[in-house]
Amino acid sequence: MDPLLEQWQKDYKNATPKLDTAALLSQITSARKKQSIKAWFDLVAGTFVSLFCIYALIFEATSTPEQVLYAILTPLPIGFSIWAFLKRKKLIKSNTLDFNALLLFKKQQLINQINYWRLNLIGCSILWAALCITAAVSVLMYNHSTIWLIQLGIGTLVLILTLTRYLYLKYHLKGKLNYIDNLE
Repeated sequence: MDPLLEQWQKDYKNATPKLDTAALLSQITSARKKQSIKAWFDLVAGTFVSLFCIYALIFEATSTPEQVLYAILTPLPIGFSIWAFLKRKKLIKSNTLDFNALLLFKKQQLINQINYWRLNLIGCSILWAALCITAAVSVLMYNHSTIWLIQLGIGTLVLILTLTRYLYLKYHLKGKLNYIDNLE
């Protein structure tokens, strides 16, 4: 064999990252389990939030605007939860038998994660705005301030945490995708 070719092959092997495919497959298996747990948790949590909206519509709403608001908000959490559940289940069922499929799975997982948190941020923003409107109406018209200020504080905290998580993931997404691309 040509010494230059041998040197080139040696350099190529040294420059190629060493991958433990068994460890990668183990990570994928673990990620699938976590995705399944998250999928079911999202579905249950969305159901509970929608049920709370129905409860608030029936028992807590003191005016027609509040009833309309709760009626509009009721399908949002369960709808988002069903969307997230289906996306996660689709990712879990994807084929990861070869190395490229494993890397594609990791890429898709990152993309789905950023899409999930983006939609979560939009949904939280809508719910927070609706909560602000409802709180303002309840405080100004009905003098129900304490409970609404507590709910508004909790809603604001949830919105800030959601925004922080989304921005963190978005900031690191490109680097993680580039790393995966360099492994191919």
